[in-house]
Amino acid sequence: MEQREKRFMHKGWITAGICVAAAAALIYTAFYGTFQKNAQNLRTSPLETENGITFLYQYSYVLFRDMYNKINNTDVSYSELYLRPTEGNEWIFEEGSSEYESMYSQHEEDMGMLTNYSRYLESHFGELENSFEQLNLYYDYLAEDLTTGDVLTNLSSPEIVADDQYFYLSFAFDENGNVSIGSTVKGNDPTRIRKYANEVMRNLRLENLLAANVGQWTSDFYKITMPNSFRITFCIALDDWQQMQDEGYYISIPGIHYEGVGSFAAYSYVGCSNLYVLILCILFGAALILPMPKGEKASGQKIYKIPAEAVLLLAITLISMAETLIVEFVWAVAEGNYAESLRQYLPGRMPELAVMGFNFVFFTFLFLSAWYLGTCTKALRELGIREYIKTCSLIYRIFPFLKSKLGEVYHAVSHFDVTKKAHRLILKIVVINAVILFIISSLWVSGLVVAAVYSLALYFLLKKYISDIQRKYSLLLGYINRIAEGNLNGNMIEDLGVFEPLKPQLIRIQRGFKKAVDEEVKSQKMKSELITNVSHDLKTPLTAIITYVNLLKDENLTTEQRKEYLDTLERKSLRLKVLIEDLFEVSKASTGNITLNLVNVDIMNLVKQVTFELSDKLTQAELELRINLSEEKVILPLDSQKTYRIYENLIGNIAKYALPGTRVYIDGFRMDDTVVITLKNISAQEIHVDAQQLTERFMRGDASRNTEGSGLGLAIAKSFLELQNGKLEVEVDGDLFKVTTTWKIDSANNMHGSSEQS
Repeated sequence: MEQREKRFMHKGWITAGICVAAAAALIYTAFYGTFQKNAQNLRTSPLETENGITFLYQYSYVLFRDMYNKINNTDVSYSELYLRPTEGNEWIFEEGSSEYESMYSQHEEDMGMLTNYSRYLESHFGELENSFEQLNLYYDYLAEDLTTGDVLTNLSSPEIVADDQYFYLSFAFDENGNVSIGSTVKGNDPTRIRKYANEVMRNLRLENLLAANVGQWTSDFYKITMPNSFRITFCIALDDWQQMQDEGYYISIPGIHYEGVGSFAAYSYVGCSNLYVLILCILFGAALILPMPKGEKASGQKIYKIPAEAVLLLAITLISMAETLIVEFVWAVAEGNYAESLRQYLPGRMPELAVMGFNFVFFTFLFLSAWYLGTCTKALRELGIREYIKTCSLIYRIFPFLKSKLGEVYHAVSHFDVTKKAHRLILKIVVINAVILFIISSLWVSGLVVAAVYSLALYFLLKKYISDIQRKYSLLLGYINRIAEGNLNGNMIEDLGVFEPLKPQLIRIQRGFKKAVDEEVKSQKMKSELITNVSHDLKTPLTAIITYVNLLKDENLTTEQRKEYLDTLERKSLRLKVLIEDLFEVSKASTGNITLNLVNVDIMNLVKQVTFELSDKLTQAELELRINLSEEKVILPLDSQKTYRIYENLIGNIAKYALPGTRVYIDGFRMDDTVVITLKNISAQEIHVDAQQLTERFMRGDASRNTEGSGLGLAIAKSFLELQNGKLEVEVDGDLFKVTTTWKIDSANNMHGSSEQS
């Protein structure tokens, strides 16, 4: 029931719009007679304007000069004809003569003013003469010398029949130059023509024309003359005028313009388009302001919620029709052109009735469109601009898509890789800009507004782009400054735009600096520990030696005690000697100042030999040995003594630090061009030191340093391995201690038999 009531109210509003539009169409049609009458008057008036009469009168001076030159067979200028010297002053026009030179200096000011008068006459009438084609095209003329009877005319016969003319006007100059209008004047309004002619003859006498445009001046040297004994007649024949009415015309000379309006063009000046626009606005405003029945809202009806762009397009279409289609339609109906075309198909009054019926329906539809636009705009008022655009604008609906595409273009421009060529990106930008400029240039005058908007938008876009680059540059500079100041822990997570390709390089620099700093800190720490450890390890046997030397000085010692003290001194001395020798060895190895005596060595056999010779130590340490070495001979060019020392140190470490009662595994095998030998044992003490630090100098697994090790065993082994292009790796997994030595067969074979490493 409610839906039916709403539908009824909706139809009632449309019905009201149709009624209002039909009434407006009747009112507009009622003005057709007024439009026709005013158009007819406008079509016949241009020849009778003051400008039109001025145009003709000034040609009297031009044609009189032509007549004078014809009769006297001369070619005098306008200034020579109309500025005549007084008696005895003929010298003023004899420039170059001796009298002219002498008199000119005495009357320089007067001669300067005369020159100005002469120049103005030549310029003014020269411009009129250049536009003679306009006069000859639209007017017939007959110039007569009243003394000799000579004539100048553009007619085939030197006679004009006034009764055959639509327009007829003549100016007659007597022997003294006084001018008057001929007795016969023809036109739409002869009285008005005569009135304008009298005003023009009075205002445009030569002395008045010169005074108005150059300045008032009188002199005894010259006099201004007028045409004399001369009559000029201008006319337009009836047949010619009818053709001019139908086609329209435009006459233009410098300083003088007037326009004759054709049959169609006249209707554009009589207000038919203005009245049409006025009625459109009234109906639009009424539909917008008047309330709909029982509070019904336009925004609640789908028929009034068409796209906003369609509303704007319809409004522009209705307005733009005013100066073209509406004028042409009114002209064709009022002049009976449409009815005349239908007359061959329909009899009697039916053509006129059919045209008027169509005219009524046509304007009813246009005015109903204005009512409809007003109702659609009412929806805008009800919803508000923002909600209306969201609901009804097509552009708004595709705006996210356009925004994303523009965002992609902007992102591509602001993030292009500066390390690569940018010619493709530049080409895309140039093409897009060319398309935009082409569209703007195709809009003619309105393109100026679009160009201004485009330039403004481009300004803000470039401003944002440059500001973004400056901001990203500031971020980049901040990172560099922080690195320079020693802050190596910061993370570069911000987007650097066009500087983004530099981020990986900066991160590499940051990490490289951090690594170098860490290694330097580690080196400084190791130096400090080296001093401490060396001092401790050297001090312990040295203190013992000093102590036992003092004990031996006691004369009351027994032979057994003395022998015991000497054995201890010998052991401590040997310990100090080994420690110093190890220190020298690792120092020479770390500096590369060591000589390798290379011979062919069976690496597997060498490891077996070392293991055999140290088997007693392993047995004393209660360790069970498991050897799994390849039976294949693997010959490598190595320094046998240094290589022996490597495995001696490794197995010796196992004897010192392995947990008694556990197994020791020594495995060796060849894999392609690599020989791998591993040693594994269970540590007696829990290892708290990083596996990589165990290969550093004076680093022990027992922090208390109670064992007899120097802490140089692994360091020496690693140095000797690396000198022979080998590699030593230490792994700690809980209490499992594993050392892996790796030899490259190819690398070893490429070494020379004996070389000085430096």
